Amino acid sequence: MTELLSQAYALSDGLYSCPPWMQVRIREEDDPLSVHRSGKGLLNIIDLANLYSCSFIATDDIGQVYDNGKFEVQGRMDFSDVRGCSLMFL
Repeated sequence: MTELLSQAYALSDGLYSCPPWMQVRIREEDDPLSVHRSGKGLLNIIDLANLYSCSFIATDDIGQVYDNGKFEVQGRMDFSDVRGCSLMFL
């Protein structure tokens, strides 16, 4: 995502790991104010490296965050805008 200064690193089996200053949280599709540290849902990303811009974004990406902080992206919410790298698949 170009909005972020940091990047998550691919491990194996579709899992990603974040640097210590970046976190991925899960929010429920029906309640955007219900945010969890682990579970399945829509991905929120907090990147503290963004000092002079917005340091958090709420995506329409569906994923899972595990108790150890690793996460995976499982797809995109239905009827959401096609953005970024997903434009390559048009």
